[in-house]
Amino acid sequence: MGMKTKSYRRLLGVPAFAAMLLGGVLPAYALNDNGVFEEAATTTAALNRLKAVVEEAKKLQLNDYPAEYAAQVKHALSKVSNLTPNSPVFNIDQTRLQLRVAIDTLTIDLQKATISDIQAMVKSGKLSYEKLLQMYFSRIDLYSTHTVQLNAVSSLNPNALKLAAAADAAVKADPSKAAGMFGIPVLIKDNIGTDDADGMPTTAGSIALANNFVADDSYVAAQLKKSGAIILGKTNLSEFANFITRGMKNGYSTLNGQVLNPYLPGVLDVSGSSSGSGSAGAAALSAITIGTETSGSILSPSMRNSLVGLKPTVGLVSRSGIIPLAHSQDTAGPMGRNVADVASLLTAIQGYDASDIPINMGVDNEIVVDESYLAPRMEDYTAYLKKDGLKGKVLGVYSIPNQETQPDLYKAFTEAIKTLQAQGASIVYGANGAGMSSELPAAPASKVLYYDFKQDIEHYLSSQKNPIVASDKQTIIKSLQDVIDYNKKNLSVLKYGQSILEESVAYDMTPGSADYASYEKDRAADIAYSRKNGINYLLDKYKLDALIGLNGATTGIAAKAGYPSITLPASYRTAEGSNGEPVNLQITGDAFTEEQLIQMGYAFEQATQARIAPGMAVKTRLKQLLDDAAANGVSGDAYDAAAAAYSSNFATQKEVDEAGNALYLKLYQSWWAGFLHI
Repeated sequence: MGMKTKSYRRLLGVPAFAAMLLGGVLPAYALNDNGVFEEAATTTAALNRLKAVVEEAKKLQLNDYPAEYAAQVKHALSKVSNLTPNSPVFNIDQTRLQLRVAIDTLTIDLQKATISDIQAMVKSGKLSYEKLLQMYFSRIDLYSTHTVQLNAVSSLNPNALKLAAAADAAVKADPSKAAGMFGIPVLIKDNIGTDDADGMPTTAGSIALANNFVADDSYVAAQLKKSGAIILGKTNLSEFANFITRGMKNGYSTLNGQVLNPYLPGVLDVSGSSSGSGSAGAAALSAITIGTETSGSILSPSMRNSLVGLKPTVGLVSRSGIIPLAHSQDTAGPMGRNVADVASLLTAIQGYDASDIPINMGVDNEIVVDESYLAPRMEDYTAYLKKDGLKGKVLGVYSIPNQETQPDLYKAFTEAIKTLQAQGASIVYGANGAGMSSELPAAPASKVLYYDFKQDIEHYLSSQKNPIVASDKQTIIKSLQDVIDYNKKNLSVLKYGQSILEESVAYDMTPGSADYASYEKDRAADIAYSRKNGINYLLDKYKLDALIGLNGATTGIAAKAGYPSITLPASYRTAEGSNGEPVNLQITGDAFTEEQLIQMGYAFEQATQARIAPGMAVKTRLKQLLDDAAANGVSGDAYDAAAAAYSSNFATQKEVDEAGNALYLKLYQSWWAGFLHI
């Protein structure tokens, strides 16, 4: 079941609609076989759906609930009166969804609840996994395809509700099962393979891979299922993990269009390439999300969307079944709204996989990460959620924001340092009080990602058991050249080109070739720079537990080393023109020190409680009112309050609407006075 083509025209951006015309996979809200996103055929049908939710709301004793949540329900009810029998079905459905989400929040605030909170409610009988899934479906429909239209989700699992019902039955028989990741809905990046029986393609955002229904689960998907987690769906991403062309916007793909940042949609960079995982995580469209990283693709979108992101040591989480970029640096990892959830998910997806490409660690790349080496380094990371986790730790400052050019970032940095010290950590600076990065050599010029991509993507495309069918539902894709050729046939929808694909395909990665020799030389240089002469040099010289910095300070060097990092919400920018962009603290450690990063990250998080949920309010009307007020010389408290609501990334729809109404009244009074003198 799905919406009619006419509805797609209204909701889809040009790239996604063009892909649809080419026969591509339809967006999430058209894929759901359970009818969750099915648009009503008529206005009457839409109003009847709305009526059912309104009647449910009217039966509630709102005085029995926290005032904050009760007020949201009352506000959503008030919006119903704005509808008429002539209102578009889209508007009626949007009003219903706003009320539905407000009612659901009376049961559980999904922005604030941890996975442990969810499990406690399920165990007590106050919540079911099936109801939880329905709550997330409503949020996806409201925020990803209505209101702010984040476009974070690419496909949904048509079996999800059945899996949730089975999980509920299991918990009814044995309540102790309501623990860990069991029954928990997870959104995964759309380059992570899932068995074709799940009904979700693995596309990397490419029209050439639009109907890539793989035969087997990736290792990550298999581990999720083993833990009892429910794969809710897949998230949009920067196409081919941002390795298709130069100059492409973060979060864009030819197949599914542009992902937006919930904190300020269309203005703040959503980052990538795990753009949808970052956006969906911040908007609480699932309990937690999974991204992948080669260099920054977990850490950066986590920072930009004010999430906790953990990029594991390369090799801790298998890459098998994930559309690759570069095996030297690729990994999957959790992106969540709190450290505890990240610890739970990492515990579930880690593990040795003999089918993964072998990995070496050590400062000289001398350690083979085989099963015997990895087994004792895997942990139950939830055991490291300690509020005193920073006590006695020694942290080295990798870089310091410029106090003159970025005073708000410098202030955020100094506040983070104070918190770390207050929690018992010792802070060490480099020579002359500078950041330690100044003591390191410059990063070598390297083509490793290009060389790796050529050999890795060719192997992936040629080794699939099921044929990879492009968006025209006819063309079979077996090689990188096939991808390039198919894109050339559809240049009208290939907005940014494919320069990286065209460069990569030309490399000869046959062992013994000149390109392969350059590859080995570049990889050796990357390892020496990032490990022996980089991270390990600083850790050993200053006897550090980890390195710290703001907003991805250590991302590049840690990516080349294959070392783990965690990024944590710290504050939000205040400088003019910064648009309230999130600010995160990043901590990087030696290989396989995830337990220390989680321990320190949890202590910092609990001490700061810095994360604030995005408001995700539609502000079009408020902007028009502000413009009208300015044009008519209207000022005062109502104008100031409206301007504050407009500029806040945290203002709810209720707050935005109320500020707009107050300003409208002020404007109406000024216009009416003028009207009386005509």
